[in-house]
Amino acid sequence: MISLFLKEIVEKKDLYARKASSLRSVINLMNKNGQGVVVLLDGKKPVGIVTERDVIGLLFNRVDLDDKAVVHAQTSLISTRGDRSIGHALNLMIENNIRRMIVVDEDDDFLGVVTQKNVLKYLEDDFYLSQIKVKHIMEKLRPMTVAAPGNSVHEVLQKMHDSKISAVPIVSGENVVGIITEKDIIELAGKSIPLSTKVSGHMSKPVITMNPDSFLVDVVKLMNDQSIRRVVIEDRAKRPLGIVTIRDVLKNLECDYCDFLERKLRNTRDFLNLMPGMLIEVSDTGNNRLIVWANDKVFTRFGRDIIDKPVTELVPPAIWNKMYKTLLASNRIENVRFKKNEDMYQASGFYIKTDGKVENGRIQLMMVDITEDIKLSFTDPLTGLYNRRFINEVLMKEIERDKRLGKEFSIVLLDIDNFKRVNDTYGHLSGDEVLKTVAMLMTDNVRKFDVVGRYGGEEFVIIMPETPKITAFDVSERIRSILEKKSIGITGRKRIKLTASFGIATFQVDGMSSAELLLLADERLYKAKKEGKNRVVDR
Repeated sequence: MISLFLKEIVEKKDLYARKASSLRSVINLMNKNGQGVVVLLDGKKPVGIVTERDVIGLLFNRVDLDDKAVVHAQTSLISTRGDRSIGHALNLMIENNIRRMIVVDEDDDFLGVVTQKNVLKYLEDDFYLSQIKVKHIMEKLRPMTVAAPGNSVHEVLQKMHDSKISAVPIVSGENVVGIITEKDIIELAGKSIPLSTKVSGHMSKPVITMNPDSFLVDVVKLMNDQSIRRVVIEDRAKRPLGIVTIRDVLKNLECDYCDFLERKLRNTRDFLNLMPGMLIEVSDTGNNRLIVWANDKVFTRFGRDIIDKPVTELVPPAIWNKMYKTLLASNRIENVRFKKNEDMYQASGFYIKTDGKVENGRIQLMMVDITEDIKLSFTDPLTGLYNRRFINEVLMKEIERDKRLGKEFSIVLLDIDNFKRVNDTYGHLSGDEVLKTVAMLMTDNVRKFDVVGRYGGEEFVIIMPETPKITAFDVSERIRSILEKKSIGITGRKRIKLTASFGIATFQVDGMSSAELLLLADERLYKAKKEGKNRVVDR
């Protein structure tokens, strides 16, 4: 049953409302569907979700129930496709600590909702080989929060809100006499019953209980038979020890993926969230490689809707195919670089085989944004132009290219006239402003495929591919003329005027190596200075 498709078990009736619906109508719908959830739709697309936990918080904060529900739909949308298996949905629920999944089709249109309760109904058979007892998981349960029959509903509501729990047993003396759940609170809100009333008049009773020696398989059967989400665990003296929920049961289901999760030291994720890198986990289902978990830094960068998406929506397909082959062959990859949008990333990771019904294995990837590191390796930090090392590499490649193609290209050296006087008169901060302004002026007045760099100090260089000397001269003259007329703002709100001198050299016409071209362009730049500055010299 674990491989059953979600579209075969999904529920839709009374589980959705329109985007414009009020909180009050959503609460009434929640009472009607009994699932503790309503999905908000814009057309056929899910745009929000309201859960029992959300309503508890809203009631606690006394939010107006006539407000639009979408304004308060704070829970993140995590959806999955209808052609995914029950096992995969359970994976996502456990990994992301959620109680229900939105199910969509291939066009992301709403198909319905699958809850942990739905999943549990189809997984009962998977418990038959399990020998886990309730007492084996007791230490994993959170401390139990209780209330007294004389407490008001609002006091119980506060306990739920503060402790982020879904149910509070009502204890008289040492015995449990009732229980208040999120579902009970929602029903009270739907009937507009004052929260100041005593909880004893609204608690559910009798309470369904089990003892620590009960097998989890029996807990599953009881939950399915009684259509409940939790049972209270009592000792032989009928004293409450804790609450076991559907979530607790599913976390301890002995199948291939839970076996894997137990071996993984799940508590390391809290530590990983503190690390500077981005961490994602990918489930290899055989046919698909789907992202099932990510740390906060991934969500901040790419959004939460990355969950249940193919990893190729994050890593380019060509790069991922090579990564995946390496992972299968050696179980690890190291320092693989790839580009997404305008950013560069470096990924390392490993593969853990599970060979089970739901997945063949799990891939964990650590990603680091190396955009700035790469940028700093070939750009000047002040002006943002390419640095001298990168310019020399481009120049060498352009020479090799144009030797093969028999083409010309030109280089231009530019030096700001009397720049030392700016630093001496106005200070180095003003000098920096001048350098940045000249850099921007140059990039704004060349072609997109021209390469502009800072060659050192106040000297700049332009590499112009497939450009004869006459064109390079015209471009240099245009830049010279614009700079001559420009008023440059510096620190202290002052403005100054500057000029620059230019030297040009052209490949094949003036030389066949980078050394020859740079030397000749520099000599012509010196000639421009000697002849009075503020001019372009090309011979």
